[in-house]
Amino acid sequence: MLTSLDFLSIGKAWPPPSEVERLTRYNQNRLLFEGKHELVFDQWIKLLRDDQKATLEIILNWHKRLSTLWADLLLGEPPRISAGNRNSPEQQALERIIRDNNLINVAYEVALDVSRYGTGLFKVRYDRRGIIEAQQPAVWFPVVKPDNVKEIVAHVLAYDYEVEEKGLFGTRENRYLKAEIHEPGRITIVTYLLRDGLIATEQKREEQVTGVDDFLIIPVNNILTSDRIIGLDDYSDLDSIIQELEIRIAQISRILDKHADPNMYGPDSALEQDPKTGEWTFRGGGKYFPVGPDDKPPGYVTWDGQLEAAFKQIELLMEQLYVLSETSAAAFGQLKSGLAESGTALRRLMMTPLAKVNRIRMRFDPALKKAIRLASALEVAQGMPGAVKLENIEITWNDGLPQDDKEQAEIYSLLVQNGLVSRETALKHLFQFEADTLREELMRITAEANTEIPLIFRPNLQQQGGEAQGGGGS
Repeated sequence: MLTSLDFLSIGKAWPPPSEVERLTRYNQNRLLFEGKHELVFDQWIKLLRDDQKATLEIILNWHKRLSTLWADLLLGEPPRISAGNRNSPEQQALERIIRDNNLINVAYEVALDVSRYGTGLFKVRYDRRGIIEAQQPAVWFPVVKPDNVKEIVAHVLAYDYEVEEKGLFGTRENRYLKAEIHEPGRITIVTYLLRDGLIATEQKREEQVTGVDDFLIIPVNNILTSDRIIGLDDYSDLDSIIQELEIRIAQISRILDKHADPNMYGPDSALEQDPKTGEWTFRGGGKYFPVGPDDKPPGYVTWDGQLEAAFKQIELLMEQLYVLSETSAAAFGQLKSGLAESGTALRRLMMTPLAKVNRIRMRFDPALKKAIRLASALEVAQGMPGAVKLENIEITWNDGLPQDDKEQAEIYSLLVQNGLVSRETALKHLFQFEADTLREELMRITAEANTEIPLIFRPNLQQQGGEAQGGGGS
């Protein structure tokens, strides 16, 4: 944990020793997400063979599947974001910021990082317009107060790189460190020269005034505790289970392959001579042992692979995987017949995954609103034509589950018939109409209802109207 900017001083080691464990975990989780499990589980897979020359032939990339599941449930059905009426300047400015930044896809990337690393980052900057982008947590070094880890005093984005430079004695590779120090209202950009893993000299320093009295880095954390500034990732609790699943399935595969083509024995008359080598062989998959009439056939050590026990262990491991990952078989479409015949039944099976998504949403909602507000504030501060400062931003989130339209229509129809909700409320919830569209739809429904009055009643209505007019004349 960093409590000051001293880690960027001359002579300090890079990366900071206190951050090495976190950065190592980030790198491992990135490899797991990309399916390169053999680079992370390299010691574990040696259980496959005694000579420790095994390779992991079967990779179950549950890590990637889980991360995309949470991002899909959160943002697969895009939320509705509003900052005013449909034609208001605020709403028009908001829609432009969302469109120019492809904001939903940016938020999706941040959601993947929240799952992979425990923390995702929005970065806001100005380049002829307000820009909102995802920033990788591996270059993020938050600096907190010594007496309060929850209060960040600076966000540092730092990374090292190599440059090939020419000198008097030829070319050499020099390594540099570039650090962006984000503080409220300003950004300081410093370039250092690295020598032997240490910060050697400062090469360049410049300062930018943002015009916004706030940080332009917005972290979104997964599970946090009172003594943490960085969220917990989704992978750490599952690594041992997924390792065991991959090893167990790979062992089953080896057993089946080994016994798929057994050795044989029989009379030597079945042998055929190879015309090129002159060797007597039997055309078959395994070895062939020729046996004469008086010879004893070779014995074969048979072994029961106990595959039933292996499959039972896999089933147990899958149950634990669902529990620890806060998912269920329904989350991956593995539904048995009759378990989810309606939207309500599916929602009940998805109770635990939806609870986790709601936990992520509680972190995501204020962060996304803040990113949009800062983008608009930067545009106003930089004097961008047509810029509008956005303050009141509302986000309507969806749960990502398919909507059972028939079931919802039946529910709201019953509620309207029993006078428990108005027709206006039912239409608003069923079709997500805005205020203007909702009024127009209600007027059309009323007009169509009036035109559907049977003709047999119309003379009575006209007669009643005539009597009313006659009464008024007398």
